[in-house]
Amino acid sequence: IYTLSLHDALPISGGSTASTGTASGSGGIVFGSEISLTGQFATFGAGVSQGLKAAETEVNSAGGVLGRKISIDVVDDASDPVDSVPKANLLVNVDHVKVQVGEAGPDAQAIYKIFTKAGIPFLTSGGDTYFDTNADPMLWRLTPSDNQLGVAMALWAYSKGYRRAALLFSTGVEQQLRAVVETTFKRLGGSIVDNAAIEPGQTSYESAVQGLVGSKPQVILTETDPPTMSVIVRELASLGAPDIPVIGTDTMIGSDMIKAVGASTLHRIMTNCEAGLFSSPATAVFTTAVKKTSGQAPQANAEFGYDGVIVAALAMQQSHSTSGASFNTAIQKVTAQGGTPVYSYAQGLAALKAGKKITYIGASGPFYYNANHNVYGPFVCVQPTASGSYKTLKTFSALQLKSASS
Repeated sequence: IYTLSLHDALPISGGSTASTGTASGSGGIVFGSEISLTGQFATFGAGVSQGLKAAETEVNSAGGVLGRKISIDVVDDASDPVDSVPKANLLVNVDHVKVQVGEAGPDAQAIYKIFTKAGIPFLTSGGDTYFDTNADPMLWRLTPSDNQLGVAMALWAYSKGYRRAALLFSTGVEQQLRAVVETTFKRLGGSIVDNAAIEPGQTSYESAVQGLVGSKPQVILTETDPPTMSVIVRELASLGAPDIPVIGTDTMIGSDMIKAVGASTLHRIMTNCEAGLFSSPATAVFTTAVKKTSGQAPQANAEFGYDGVIVAALAMQQSHSTSGASFNTAIQKVTAQGGTPVYSYAQGLAALKAGKKITYIGASGPFYYNANHNVYGPFVCVQPTASGSYKTLKTFSALQLKSASS
């Protein structure tokens, strides 16, 4: 039974009611999902929630976990890290959930230790760079880190044969991405010949551009806004370097950049990297399940909630246990390379019962975890056309991203 918890109406010390979906008395297994259904991140939570419901139905239709039905206890944290803490404590201490699936962003950072210290695996749907160096053995990523954009940029530059790169990033949050680009490009074998941080919105960047041109780069790796990029392109041309290739981020894709710089200029010099869509037999299973349970097409981020439930359910089945300490280690066992590929819970369940080692490949992609329990996803490199559209030049797989990151 997929339910929205009534915890908002209960005191912190209050008991759980039947409406929470707790089914221990009937032998059910309760999955927890504290997510944002209201507030700033409500749209994200709505997508995750849609996927949770579809996965619950799929698992139960296949016979459940260890022959027991699962139910998902959904709690709204209202997009508030402070409010999320008592809700997490209720899921842990009152509802006794076996796993937490779906939380992301600042709310995930605020509560994950409440679950993991209680021996409850925490599967986060966010790309928060906060978890890039995660050392908690019970925290697992369901989506690639936002910083993998930087890995893709460096990988694209290196694959094009560039070995001397200049970095030109706006000041602010982009500096973390800049550090990832720099580290990855050097790891691949390239060198950084110039590294400039610029304040966006200025009318001239003559000094920074002169230094860049003087370093003789083969490529410029950058993230900045359209007005700033327009000035940079103009000053590169004035210094006799109008054709240095430029690799930008996903935020530099679109009509604003085309209008500021010009489609023909962008077509000549720029490519951009952005997250790609994953497609496998799991996609059709997931889409059908979502439409069946919600009557709608999948929303953005639904695949992460869906995959989180399937991964946890398969891990419980593989370990023959609902104890977090036991099935936590099985999460990697049912997702690691080398097993029989499975694309649904029913397929995975049948393979496990047949004594096979499995590799679950989900709607969001494979889950080839590294030592920090981070995953990798496909990224694409696109080029603006002279007419103002974009065409894909290259797709990097999850394994290529993982290899470039280590």
